[in-house]
Amino acid sequence: MAKNDNLVDFQQAAEKHRHRREHEQKEANVEAIRQRFAHALPSKATPVKDYLKKKRAKKKRYE
Repeated sequence: MAKNDNLVDFQQAAEKHRHRREHEQKEANVEAIRQRFAHALPSKATPVKDYLKKKRAKKKRYE
């Protein structure tokens, strides 16, 4: 029996959509953080990048 090109592997499709949705959620969270920091610390050049670096470093220390 030949494999049909019109068949969809639902597991593969679900993984693709899940990854895209998770990425969009992360981007939305980062954008919200950017806006909060922009209001709180308007004079600081890269507050979000600094915050996320510090958060990752703290996470690595505890693991």
